[in-house]
Amino acid sequence: MNTPLLLAALSLLLAGAAVLPGCLGVLKFLNKAKARPTNAFLVFFASGPVYLVSIGLLLVSLYLTYQQGASWTMASIAAVGFVSISTFGFLLHTRFMFKPVKNPQYIFIDEAIQRFGENEMIVGVLDRLGHPFAYIVRLARRPHIVYQTEGDAPFIMTHCILSNSSMSYEIDSQFRPDNVCVAAAIANNLVFYDRNSHCSIQQIYNGSLDKLRRLNCLPTVTTSLASWKSLYPESKVWNRPKEWRDTFYLNLLSRASAVDPNSPDLVYPLERAPDPRLPLKACVMGIQIGRDTKAYPLESFRYNPLIEDIVGDEPVVFFAFRNSDFIQLFSRKVGQSQVLKFRCVHEVGFQDVETSSSWSCTGFCTAGKLKGTQLTPIPHYNRIFWCVWADFFPSTVVFEEVKGNKSLSSEKKVN
Repeated sequence: MNTPLLLAALSLLLAGAAVLPGCLGVLKFLNKAKARPTNAFLVFFASGPVYLVSIGLLLVSLYLTYQQGASWTMASIAAVGFVSISTFGFLLHTRFMFKPVKNPQYIFIDEAIQRFGENEMIVGVLDRLGHPFAYIVRLARRPHIVYQTEGDAPFIMTHCILSNSSMSYEIDSQFRPDNVCVAAAIANNLVFYDRNSHCSIQQIYNGSLDKLRRLNCLPTVTTSLASWKSLYPESKVWNRPKEWRDTFYLNLLSRASAVDPNSPDLVYPLERAPDPRLPLKACVMGIQIGRDTKAYPLESFRYNPLIEDIVGDEPVVFFAFRNSDFIQLFSRKVGQSQVLKFRCVHEVGFQDVETSSSWSCTGFCTAGKLKGTQLTPIPHYNRIFWCVWADFFPSTVVFEEVKGNKSLSSEKKVN
């Protein structure tokens, strides 16, 4: 019985079991399995001890080989295999590739514009107290998750490069993500694992995979630095040094053209056949209120800064700014029962029909009877790819502008 050889083989098997399931490439075949909470826990938190055991077995194997004066050929092969598995894991394991940023560094918005330019796209977030924060999209593509723990209203910002979607969630007594990690991507949408609650969170559901748990969403938009500065000049902007992993990861994705809206390529297959009502990667504003979902094509806002509608029982309004560079969604309810209707009065302003009060695109009343009133922002998916939205919500309604009346909508449903 060749004990050193058996130990070396066992070492390689354990190292592979600990490292490979969480690596890109291998993950593509284990994606759905890894999204399950138990499997996510095994991959991210139980794999560490297994890997340490594999190191110990390899060292024992090498020691016995030396003690017994056996051939070093198999021992050398085992050592090379172990180093190869470890290197592959270090380069491509999601635990290292997508490590959440827990201590973000912020700069002033003027400095961000000097560094990145006015047209740099950001994810803009308003915390529970209304304080603005901005996150450079290019820098958020790889970690996917950034903590914001400053102040009295902490949250996490999540960005999924595969579905072009960003959502932010309030950190509260029910959601304390001390050990959150990226677990998988089902149908090209981010799944992350919360160790505290032993729960896998699907970003597009804003809650658990079984839909039994919901997170508190925050208003989140995708826009340019220039537009964000004009609306929130006091905003901080997250910044981090560019790392070699950024280039490495984006080069991997570029082969699949995953981030190109004009490419039909997707990293993961959809659950259903593509919905032909819109182009595959058309950007839409996705709304879910109760059981009702609706998609608003980005093109609808090109020449129309105001869209009013009713989704479920909720009267809503979209305000757009700078040729749809900034788009935010609000409830049209004010006070206990009043529902407002709006009209455009100039390029960046709106007016309600009922009181003729003036409103900005941030939903704040600047003049008139309702001066000082803030419309309630409604969290929604800002510029998500149509193919992903329709795959998760196949019965979604698609907004279609009624010609001659820009504040009305018509519904086009699945045949």
